[in-house]
Amino acid sequence: AHAGVADHADDVLGMLLRAAEENIHADVNFDDMHWELYDMTGFYAAADSLSAAETGAEAGELYDWLLNEYLRLRTYSELVWIEYYASGGANERISDACQQIDDALTDAGDVFLSAIARALHGPAAEEFAAKLGEQQAEELSEHEDMTEREAQLWARETELKLEYNEWVDREDLSAFRLNKTLGGIFLELVSVRNELASIRGYDSYADYAYESVYGRDYTPADAAALCEAIKPFAREYYRCCDADATYITYYQPDFGLFSAGELMDLLRKYAPEISAEAAEALEYMESHNLYLVESTNIVSSVGFTTLLPRYNAPFLFDGLYGYIYDLQSIFHEFGHYYDAYINPEPEDGMGSGGSYDVFEIHSTSMEALLYGWYDEIFSDQALDARIAGLDSLICNIISGCMYDEFLQYVYSHPGMSVAEVNQAYSDIAASYGKTVGGGTGRYYWMYVSHNFESPFYYISYAASTLASLQLWALAEQDRPAALALYDDIVHIGAYDMGYCELLRSVGMQVFTDDPAGCFSEAVDRLKELCLEYEYAAAA
Repeated sequence: AHAGVADHADDVLGMLLRAAEENIHADVNFDDMHWELYDMTGFYAAADSLSAAETGAEAGELYDWLLNEYLRLRTYSELVWIEYYASGGANERISDACQQIDDALTDAGDVFLSAIARALHGPAAEEFAAKLGEQQAEELSEHEDMTEREAQLWARETELKLEYNEWVDREDLSAFRLNKTLGGIFLELVSVRNELASIRGYDSYADYAYESVYGRDYTPADAAALCEAIKPFAREYYRCCDADATYITYYQPDFGLFSAGELMDLLRKYAPEISAEAAEALEYMESHNLYLVESTNIVSSVGFTTLLPRYNAPFLFDGLYGYIYDLQSIFHEFGHYYDAYINPEPEDGMGSGGSYDVFEIHSTSMEALLYGWYDEIFSDQALDARIAGLDSLICNIISGCMYDEFLQYVYSHPGMSVAEVNQAYSDIAASYGKTVGGGTGRYYWMYVSHNFESPFYYISYAASTLASLQLWALAEQDRPAALALYDDIVHIGAYDMGYCELLRSVGMQVFTDDPAGCFSEAVDRLKELCLEYEYAAAA
């Protein structure tokens, strides 16, 4: 009744799943991992059988099989998207596969959860609940089936994200023409997501995203308060630091230019200073080819780290731009990789849960700690690197707040035109002291992929970097203590505590208590570095 696709791999998959429960990473090279289009026939049959299961043993067996298949499908989705970005987003066959596999994954998740809920209300309920655990069983028993309209909206969201990726790198179009097209895609995404939030019982998509997507223990109102609190310091930053010293990469074309091999050499050198486990994570990544670091002339202009759940194997993807950002980016992504390597996902395998703000502390803190290695990496250009590094962290906070405020405004004002969206972005940017002018600067929001693919994510960069700047400040006084605290935070992980709870547990400031945090200190320090740079240039 439940003989599904790729039966020959079931024994291997079961072994891998048992290993994942103990956080053992599969000894499989990336080149031997493959995706395929998934036939849902067997999955539907097994879900129907689980819904009507008569005994706990039958329900347990069906649940395990469905979970195995769901993890298989999740892995296919991750693999096909990696291939999509590796191809530069220009392969129509891969694009179509992304759509089909993600539609199947959405369907499988709903069908699986619906079957679990029905089994928890059926004859096998008591024994099946014991297998799942009391808390998980209670949560899963309340699942409501996805409506046909929801399925249509989720499918349309994926289509629109693919359309965005197909258009955004078009170099044959003027910014005005591109803005018209991407603006239309953006506004339809706003409409689709607002409808999804309404169906789910939320007053706004912001509320839905904060709670259900990103697992935050603070609210959109808390974020809005943070935005207002940092604006005076942001305006000071743009007044005093938006000068030659912070545009080093433009004036020194070869500054911070590292090849992929050189970047990997730097990870090999510094990962052991984080911990022996960080070095182990890097060795696993390299020995199994679980990374792609390549020029954005070849691959898509993105950087991300994801988990291939079938193998309990993280994968790092980083498109290189050809300046110091590449160094910051690869350490950022390796912070994610280290976390994913040592902290297993929750056992339900549904790929949900965890605080995205905590995940980003793991990555932005790695950038902050990189600051302390600039003397060794850059030698007589260490001052230039410190300016670029600290400037990047400060911009994380400003842009994180700015784009959250921008999205909160647009999502709460349905029916806007593209011109009104451009004006909203310009006005909000100006309130932070950023001048976009009347030219193409007012279109810059459309190049930020998060605004299309993962709205309301960007505030995680602000929240996490406010924590990371505390590690940066500690490292200036006691670097071993900062490295030890960072490793403690990574080992706590993002699944058991929310952002605010975790920071309080390790004695760090929380922006809901102290909105500016170390932000003002970082801006003051950057001003000092910029003056030092100007004095050196004038000498």
